[in-house]
Amino acid sequence: MTKTLSIDFDSVIADTMITWTNEYNRLNGGNVSKEDITHWDIGMVLPLNALEISELFNYIWQNCWSEIPPSESRLSDTIKKIHKKGYRISILTKRERPTVQYVAKWLDFHDIYSDDLIFLYDGFPKADYQFDLIVDDSPGNIVDISLPKIGILFNQPWNRDFDWPLRVNTLSEAEKNIL
Repeated sequence: MTKTLSIDFDSVIADTMITWTNEYNRLNGGNVSKEDITHWDIGMVLPLNALEISELFNYIWQNCWSEIPPSESRLSDTIKKIHKKGYRISILTKRERPTVQYVAKWLDFHDIYSDDLIFLYDGFPKADYQFDLIVDDSPGNIVDISLPKIGILFNQPWNRDFDWPLRVNTLSEAEKNIL
């Protein structure tokens, strides 16, 4: 039976925070890096409210999408290797509707394979979607997962303090050691 691997998009496939912090610095004369974002709620780290954070995410996806790097080199090859191992690849991402077309363009631009591309617009938990394993950088998306599903936390500066037994630094690490 084919297993489904669900992969979060922002900060797991696309290293969005590199471009987000660059744009934040350009607009605010700052010197913030992705490593400085040590809390999931960016407003706890930077003087921004939720609307400003969301607007900046939307702006970079609508205007700088081609500058957003993949989370690792040869990511396309890694995802294809996972698929060849028999996994169905489902990209599952929460986002604002105006950014959807740019996510699709980014995936095509970087030749990222997927069987499904699922956009979430509401608060419906990712844990309730159909998958066997999920790789996500948000502790909030991992904590509600229960067996037989498996949650793999993708290491980022904002989740280092979260206690979770199964973590990876890259999808290639997951492909070699877990999948």
